[in-house]
Amino acid sequence: MFPVGSIVRIEHAKPWKHTVSMSGLVRSCENGLLVIERSFAAAGRYDSLGDEKQAGDHGLIEIPGGSWVLRRVYFRADGRTIGELYNIQTPVEFRPGLVRYTDLEVDVVRRADGRVEVVDEDDLEHAVEIGGISTTLAETALTIAHRLADLLRSGGDWRDADTAYRERAA
Repeated sequence: MFPVGSIVRIEHAKPWKHTVSMSGLVRSCENGLLVIERSFAAAGRYDSLGDEKQAGDHGLIEIPGGSWVLRRVYFRADGRTIGELYNIQTPVEFRPGLVRYTDLEVDVVRRADGRVEVVDEDDLEHAVEIGGISTTLAETALTIAHRLADLLRSGGDWRDADTAYRERAA
């Protein structure tokens, strides 16, 4: 479904706002984990991290199939890590050449200095207020985000943050 070196499209849906489409190069796809490489223009700032984008910046998106969490790692041209953003979303759907999910607004960041924090809870609350996300789904997103933050702080594997929810969906 995702040959190494092929281009994959990612649909980051927010039905109450808009869908962001992006693409990247498939670096690997093994054991249900899709890794996509992206490069960035030197303009603007990284979402939730706030760091300025610079020439030569690049990143990886690690996407476990069916997961409520994906990981974005951003790097400077010299390889230094800028930070990590963990997106909380509906379970990821894989289709040939396409990755799709609905963003649930709340994210977790791990900064280059190791600090971990849950961010954008106010965006999630607003999405619930306008009817874009149900209260139940918002509670699930918050539970996963806080579990993920705790796992990261304790040195655990980020892919375990949604285990209980994946088992329910199966």
